[in-house]
Amino acid sequence: MLAFMAQESVVHKEVLQLRERVAAFDGAEIARRLDPTTIAASRWANREEAHFATDAFAKLKDEIATAGGNVQPIKVRPIADRPTGDAAPVFEIVYGHRRHRACLELGIPVLALVQQVMEDVDLFVEMERENRNREDLSAWEQGVMYMRALEQGLFPSAKQLGIAIDRDMSNISRAMALAKLPAEVVRAFGSPLNLQFRWATLLKDAHQRDPEGLLSMARDIASRQPRPAPAEVFAILTGSTTRKANGGTSQEWTDAAGKPLASLTVDKRGRVTVVFDQVLDDAQRRRLSKMLDTFVGSKT
Repeated sequence: MLAFMAQESVVHKEVLQLRERVAAFDGAEIARRLDPTTIAASRWANREEAHFATDAFAKLKDEIATAGGNVQPIKVRPIADRPTGDAAPVFEIVYGHRRHRACLELGIPVLALVQQVMEDVDLFVEMERENRNREDLSAWEQGVMYMRALEQGLFPSAKQLGIAIDRDMSNISRAMALAKLPAEVVRAFGSPLNLQFRWATLLKDAHQRDPEGLLSMARDIASRQPRPAPAEVFAILTGSTTRKANGGTSQEWTDAAGKPLASLTVDKRGRVTVVFDQVLDDAQRRRLSKMLDTFVGSKT
């Protein structure tokens, strides 16, 4: 009896230790290898198809192939109310569209974290923030993503969206301005990935000022062979010009009558000077100061 009780004591201690070890993993997300064909992009997917033809994606794919798989796991959730059938995807991507696509094209399993329950809002926020820490989305891709979230009621307003993802409203507004551009204007740049945040306001103004004229110029540019560089396309569409100046470059903006509005000069050391050919009132100066605060802060 004493021997039996001693054995029972040992077993009891082992059970307690095992319970403690299991408790340490309670709620934890365990990475597992999944067949990439069982995973689909969610309706919030934010990668433009053109991205998968870039050098950046090719490099990522080569790295994954060399490593024998993705070292950093993607994240997925089970698809609710999925169609029946063996070919129907089981999971949808929370984040990691590029890594998933690379593994899919390579025909190898993808390392993934599976979160059993996740609301759409949480998926959107995690996807946006994870992208920011890796290969950030282009300005146009961000705009499309933000617009989709607002149009489908994921957030009640752009302000609430900005709070949720911790983004400055000026960046959200500029991104959405690019996403709202007519398809003809976007095609003029060759790829939507070529559109830049700093072009948003002038392209928006050009469209509001003369929509038919802008579309006509965009169609003409899209038909040219070879097509002008993106910066030149922007200059043509907005009435700005770029020229060499004292070893650097100078870009100028004019109104419809050709009157100078502003200029941006980059000297041979890369220093930038902006000059306005009109007097700015207090409100305009405050807006400019706020924009500079955001821009300079993003570089630190």
